[in-house]
Amino acid sequence: MDLRTVAKVDLHRHLEGAIRLETMLDLYREAGQPLDASTPEQLAPRAQVLEPMDGLEAVLSWFGVAQGAFFDEAACERIAYEAVADLAADDVRLAELRFSPEFLCEAHDLDWDAAMTAIDRGVERASADHDVVVGLIAIASRNYGIESAERTMDFALRHRERLVAFDLAGDERAYPPSLYADVIARLDSSGLKLTTHYGESGGPAFPREAVEALGSLRLGHGVSVAWDPEVTALIRERHVALEMCPTSNHRTRAVATLEDHPALQLLQQDVAVTINTDNPGLFALDLTHELEACRDRLGFNDDDLRRVTANAIDASFVEGAVKADVRSRHFGWIG
Repeated sequence: MDLRTVAKVDLHRHLEGAIRLETMLDLYREAGQPLDASTPEQLAPRAQVLEPMDGLEAVLSWFGVAQGAFFDEAACERIAYEAVADLAADDVRLAELRFSPEFLCEAHDLDWDAAMTAIDRGVERASADHDVVVGLIAIASRNYGIESAERTMDFALRHRERLVAFDLAGDERAYPPSLYADVIARLDSSGLKLTTHYGESGGPAFPREAVEALGSLRLGHGVSVAWDPEVTALIRERHVALEMCPTSNHRTRAVATLEDHPALQLLQQDVAVTINTDNPGLFALDLTHELEACRDRLGFNDDDLRRVTANAIDASFVEGAVKADVRSRHFGWIG
């Protein structure tokens, strides 16, 4: 099977981690703050993580250049448009893009609502131009504290018609799920779904708590779910989908080697595993790369690749009729 040409689904893709190097150079130059690099090759050592680092927090510290690229609303719109165009170039036909308004707007003190409007405008234009269905997810970045999470929830509820879900991300071990119970309770009756980054750098107690205390429907990464049979059973029984990102999980040292990744093990235990990119710009990859890694290094066969793709369609927070349409038009290959 030629994975480059089949239709794909990416549920876990950060807008801040999906910026083209050429675009970073352009935006800094246009803002009168040119970087000390003139080509993508020169910029890459400062803006990409190509080898495993000391952990998740070390990788997160590498986002500085990307964060600074969101100079104004025009930059937000351009970055969003190109993120969707890049999905289409990889034949990703259904995707969810997530971003943290606190993180994205912080460097240049952008207005959160204006940034949201610009991002939405870029996504809508690109979706129409390139035939990609995209849902947007707002992230509360845990490192900014509970008050920031509350502000982000206010933001998400204001823009509930433009978003499909709410997420928690950032340093996992210092911020267990129960801290956010009151914040997440505000999602009730909003129509927004919940996905949370747990099981990436912390043990299996974190994904368990995210499901039991917060009601998370999906887990960002969820690698440590595999470490505890009881947690694996819980995730399977609750039909919680795992947004797994093999290369990212290796570079953040969630797994020691790519071959150690538990995606296939969990899939064979009937857990709803999906395969995603996380930060394609930061890690210099696309979804084809990740699916090929699953096949060539994790032992996935063609049926496994069909299953993770079908799982991703089923788990997507995009409205059901829209998913049914995109599936009928693009996903005949999964059966």
